[in-house]
Amino acid sequence: MRSIGLLFPAILLLANPAVASWKEYPQPQLGFVAEFPADPTSSTTTYKTGLVQSAMAHLFSVKEPDALYVAAVIDLPDRKEEGATLLGEAEAMFRQLGDATSVSISRVEPGRAAVFGRFITLECRSGRPNDLIGQTAATVRAWFNSVTGAECPDHTRLVVNMFFHRGRLYLIQGLNLPTAEDSLGPSALRFANSISFFAADGSRNFADTFR
Repeated sequence: MRSIGLLFPAILLLANPAVASWKEYPQPQLGFVAEFPADPTSSTTTYKTGLVQSAMAHLFSVKEPDALYVAAVIDLPDRKEEGATLLGEAEAMFRQLGDATSVSISRVEPGRAAVFGRFITLECRSGRPNDLIGQTAATVRAWFNSVTGAECPDHTRLVVNMFFHRGRLYLIQGLNLPTAEDSLGPSALRFANSISFFAADGSRNFADTFR
C-alpha cells in the first residue's frame, strides 16, 4: 500500500512514458519491496550514529544522470523497543543536510497491518548551522554517504520515506540531483513512495499486489 496524499505527482508519473520500465524488486529476506527504474546494485556497509555504535546496513541503489535512488535497510534486531528513538535520530540527521520543505507522517499498508513512519522533503545546503548535539557537519555528511554511497550537493532535492519495523530501520531515499535545468522531476518522489512490506509470515497484503 503506497502512502496516500500524493495524487497529483502520481498523475504526472502516469502521463510520462519514461516510467514504464519501473518495476518492483522484492527483498523478502529484508521484509520489504521497492520499485526501481532498473536493476539495483546491492552492497553492505556499517551504520554508525550517536545511538548506534555499529550495525549492518544493506544498500540497493540505481544511479541516473540526474537522479539517485537508494533503499537502505539497517539491521537492529536487539533494538526493537527503541524504534521511535532511532527513527527520530535518523530524521534529525537528515534535517542537518539542508532546509526541510516538508515533514509529515507516512503510512504503508491498510488497517491493522499499517506501518507508520516519517516522510521528509528537503533541499541540501552546505553551511547550515548545526543544531544536533554531538554531531558536526562533517559527521552528518559522512553518515549520509554511508546510507547512500553518495554526497548531497547543494540544491539537490532529497525525499526520504523512513520507517522502523520489526527490528529494521528503512530509509527509502530519492535524490533529484542538480542539473543545468535544475530539474525537480517526480521520479525521486515516486521511488520514496514505492515501499511496501512483507507480513511476518512472508506473504504480501492484497493491496500491494493489486494494480
